[in-house]
Amino acid sequence: MKMNNAGFRASAAAMEDIAHDIVRACRRGARTIAAMPWPAMLACCIVLAFVISILPLALFLFVLFMGIKVVIGAFAVDHRRTHREHYGKQ
Repeated sequence: MKMNNAGFRASAAAMEDIAHDIVRACRRGARTIAAMPWPAMLACCIVLAFVISILPLALFLFVLFMGIKVVIGAFAVDHRRTHREHYGKQ
């Protein structure tokens, strides 16, 4: 499937707009950080470190333990069903 020239230009323009928005946001963030006093910058760094490292770890562990819980629950339900079928026929 070929992309026509107009479609390519539209997607290139959209990507260029996104790049300009990202650069503008980074510059504004850099100016904000440069104007911060040291205690506020320290608090900002601590919050950023929390968001970057601890939050993804907590989400990963939550998903991992929920997956383990589902697997164990499936085995327990299967065990109960086979136990009920085995003793229900006697």
